[in-house]
Amino acid sequence: MSVVGIGTDIVSVGRMADLVERHGERFRERCFRSRELAVGESGDLPDAGHVAGRWAAKEAFLKALGTDVRGIPYRDIEVRKTAPGPVGLVLHGKALEAMNRVGGRTAHLSISHEREFAVATVLVEG
Repeated sequence: MSVVGIGTDIVSVGRMADLVERHGERFRERCFRSRELAVGESGDLPDAGHVAGRWAAKEAFLKALGTDVRGIPYRDIEVRKTAPGPVGLVLHGKALEAMNRVGGRTAHLSISHEREFAVATVLVEG
């Protein structure tokens, strides 16, 4: 396989907390699928660091495509925990179409969190 593209994004956890606070459920429904931000074992909604990591992953994927990404909804890029391993990407709709258009077969994802920032890197292989 060959590398089609690589993308990295970093997101301020504080900025994401502000977005969630200001736009609440509307923001979550517009940008995330229900599984991505499911209520955790404690019954609480995911914290801002969790949301920021998933947002960074979506942005990193779009950068890794290396093509015009206008019109690809964030909901079409799903960040999902894989059993028993780390998180990965599940593509839907226009994101899947774009991946196919650039010859991508696999997207590898790495997310890291820190108190103030979340960072994600995506490597698309063809």
